[in-house]
Parts: sequence; structure tokens; C-alpha cells
Amino acid sequence: MLLVDGGVLNPVPIAPTFNDRTDLKIAVNLGGAVADVKQVESKAEPANERPFLHQKVAGFIDSLRDGSVAALGLDWGMYDVANQSFDAMQSTIARQKLAAYPPDIIIEIPRNACGTLEFDRADEMIELGRATALQHISN
Repeated sequence: MLLVDGGVLNPVPIAPTFNDRTDLKIAVNLGGAVADVKQVESKAEPANERPFLHQKVAGFIDSLRDGSVAALGLDWGMYDVANQSFDAMQSTIARQKLAAYPPDIIIEIPRNACGTLEFDRADEMIELGRATALQHISN
């Protein structure tokens, strides 16, 4: 069975809460505005030091690439292009959902806080989410 993360089509699943009798609706948008490099410390690593899964996926996608991209002087691999396209799609869907179903509080995590395949950064991302939520709740 092939399963796909529900966030692909519904990155901010707030609509189901509008039939609830809750007093407060909080939405977490993982596709927030790109943060300044100073705000989100990137763990940019050389390709050979990236997590195994990231290396395998990027290597496979890059193997599909032909010389035409290199001839244009672009250094983005197919993985980078696909990832940027996915981010753009997710941001558009999230904005539409939040406009249609406005929550009481929106917690936005910068979309460049973590890469798609950076599972090794889970503890860091959980801490970022906790700190961001505490900032919103204390205001």
C-alpha cells in the first residue's frame, strides 16, 4: 500500500475544527515566511555528510538530469527544483485554507527552518515549535 502524508493536499488541516464547539482554534503553518539566516541556523552540510536518505533521494533525482541544465549555468539539481515547486504549492494551499477558515491564533514556522528530508533535526524542530508557540501564547 502506498501512503502519502496528508499535508500534501491539506498542509493546515483547520477546516474540521469549525464544527467543533471549541473556544480557541490554533493553527500551525509549517510553510511560513522564509526566515533570515540569523533566525534559523541552517545545518548546511557537504553532500557527503548529509543524512543517508537525503543523499539517496538527491542522487537518484540528479541521475535523471541531462546536460542541458548544466549548459544553462544552473546549479540546482532536479531535487531542488521539485522541492521548491512543492514548497510553492504548499504555501498557496495553506494561504487559501487559512483565509477560508481563519483560526484565532496562527503559529507560523519558517518554511526554511528545516529541509524535507532532515529527519535527524526532529529535536531541534520540536524545540523551535515549542518556543514559537510559547511566544504566541504569552502575547
